[in-house]
Amino acid sequence: MIHERIYPVQNQRLSPYIKHFLVLDFSDLDAPNRGVKVPPLGFPVLQFHFGEKNNFYRHRHFTSQPVFIGQCSRHITLHPAKGTKLMGVNFKPYGLFNLLGISPAAFKDSGIESRLFFSEEAINHIVGLLQENKIEAGIVAIETLLLHHQKSEIQAHHYFDTLVDRIEQENGLIDYGSLLGKTVSRRTLQRYFHEVIGLSPKLFCQILRHKFIVGLLYKNPNMTWSDLQLNGFYYDMAHFSKDFHLFSGLPPKQYLTMKNSFASTLLKLEL
Repeated sequence: MIHERIYPVQNQRLSPYIKHFLVLDFSDLDAPNRGVKVPPLGFPVLQFHFGEKNNFYRHRHFTSQPVFIGQCSRHITLHPAKGTKLMGVNFKPYGLFNLLGISPAAFKDSGIESRLFFSEEAINHIVGLLQENKIEAGIVAIETLLLHHQKSEIQAHHYFDTLVDRIEQENGLIDYGSLLGKTVSRRTLQRYFHEVIGLSPKLFCQILRHKFIVGLLYKNPNMTWSDLQLNGFYYDMAHFSKDFHLFSGLPPKQYLTMKNSFASTLLKLEL
């Protein structure tokens, strides 16, 4: 069993950049320590590990230290173990770049150690608060750290940021080109997406659509692949299967056996 709790942004100066703070607690996890597939979510995350120490990513560098996770363009396999606890700072798709000037394109489908940006002292202070279960104090410390490192010279592209919000609201089921004004070119939009979002606008829409469909499947266990196809998300089953395999690495029917409570929790929070 996974326990989750969402905490809102405390300092409203950060509300243009951060969706929320998410705490996941695997202390009562029943399943053995095995890999689980998690779909791409469409936004970067700053993640702090606390609780029992274990290699959540099975990565020689990303062990139990805080890391920035970039935009993922496919499902990733994680290894939650009993006793693991996570604090995720879930940014808006453009929030990481607008706040800290860090482009998610630099670590797409990967991560980067937070100590490259923050001092060990500040990181250890935050982890210490989380270890003591002082979650609210930990959030205040995280917000203080982020604001201290805010890049004031970054000029947000409010026009494009608003467009991204609209695409998110529509779960990627929209012709993003139709949202552009006559004075804005697709090339300008593509440059913005590459630098600020870390993905092309087409891939960003595909990821949101895929996440939405997988979320529906988790939310409605009796839903079939044919239902998804007939709802107009895809032209035909072949197109659907090809797209699904692109993101999950598995054909749709085989993916059903990989459903897990971790992915279900993340998707539930986004629906």
